Amino acid sequence: MKLQRYALIALTALVPSMAAAHSGDRMPDPPLHVDPKLKDCSVEFSSDLTQDPFHRFVREFGSTAAFKHMAAPTMLGRRGVEVAIQQMNFHVEDHSHAWNDTFAHPNATHELGSDLSFPKITLRVGVTDRLDVGAFWTKNLNANYGWLGLEAKYGLLAQNERTPISLSGRVAYTKTLYVSDMDMHAVTTDVSAGRTFWNVLTPYAGVGADLVIARETSDVVALHAETQVVPHAIGGAELKFWHLALGVEGELSALNRFEFKVAGVF
Repeated sequence: MKLQRYALIALTALVPSMAAAHSGDRMPDPPLHVDPKLKDCSVEFSSDLTQDPFHRFVREFGSTAAFKHMAAPTMLGRRGVEVAIQQMNFHVEDHSHAWNDTFAHPNATHELGSDLSFPKITLRVGVTDRLDVGAFWTKNLNANYGWLGLEAKYGLLAQNERTPISLSGRVAYTKTLYVSDMDMHAVTTDVSAGRTFWNVLTPYAGVGADLVIARETSDVVALHAETQVVPHAIGGAELKFWHLALGVEGELSALNRFEFKVAGVF
């Protein structure tokens, strides 16, 4: 009986503790930082921003913005040209300090949102049979951030009767534009392999990393510069028919990304 009594007392004490723990699982959302001059959520550092959230923001924002592959490892060939419109989609924890204290909003109810998407315009040109160069640009027209990227891709292997796959290596540079509170750059390297079926469909996979370098230039905080290496893995497929190319690609990284494209190939 004493054992049962002690067990009942312990259980009675534990239940409120468990309830309190569960009630604390969901912290209240932090208030938004408001700048009524804005049309849309923009990168504008708050005085509440500290080093750890800035570290996370650089890792997530920088690696997601970095110019990624979004193409099969096959080459365009000398004087080949691809013009594409791409759509990038990813998910963020918008109420975390990393994203809440780095963005300002038009009003107190205009949240950033957790599911974000951006269009891109890309251009690729075949310089030789083994070398392609390219560029991309995008901007949130109602906000203060955008990106410009440059890339070079080199064909290491070309699929033929003796070689079952195509293999390419790639390096890219991305500059974050229009943001006055930070100076951010990213250098990306990756290698990918794929196999073309029926001369139209090329599934592929690859691995790489982003070197993200960011320095805050805000008047309201004093933080150390951040330099981070963020690995990533990609997988996708490209369908080509005549002068049309359709592509999808997913990325596993600091923030997972899904992207698709429609391109003209000439």
